[in-house]
Amino acid sequence: MVLLCVFFIPGCSDGRLKTFPVKGKVLFKTGSTVHVGTVELKSREHGVQARGTIDQDGNFLLTTYTEDDGAVAGMHDCVVVQFIMAEEMKDFKPSVLGVVHPRYASYSTSGLTVEIKADSPNDLKIEVDGVKKVSEKDEANHDESQHKK
Repeated sequence: MVLLCVFFIPGCSDGRLKTFPVKGKVLFKTGSTVHVGTVELKSREHGVQARGTIDQDGNFLLTTYTEDDGAVAGMHDCVVVQFIMAEEMKDFKPSVLGVVHPRYASYSTSGLTVEIKADSPNDLKIEVDGVKKVSEKDEANHDESQHKK
């Protein structure tokens, strides 16, 4: 009787899905490394999310429940998110060098998908576009509009 009670106590099973180690690298399509940001995957089947911080070499390890435990197996939608500070200072021109295009920050627009496998290493290579580089003409127009204020 005591054994049966132990199996039915709420919280005895944490309900976590099995995860598999995932590492990877984020690169711009030009081949250069993304140096900062977060990679996040969302399982299409379970809705479970895994995330990892991009280091200065573009590498990341994914975490779902505990540090670096990986992600659940199956197809995942993927986003790459960067938080870029925009200063409200006169004549401030933020750099677009190394900035991932904002469309990759949303599951609805990123277009990135990856498959996590239970039976083989998961070493991902995620390629993204950068923000459009500002042309000299755009900079001249920006400078002119700043002086009119």
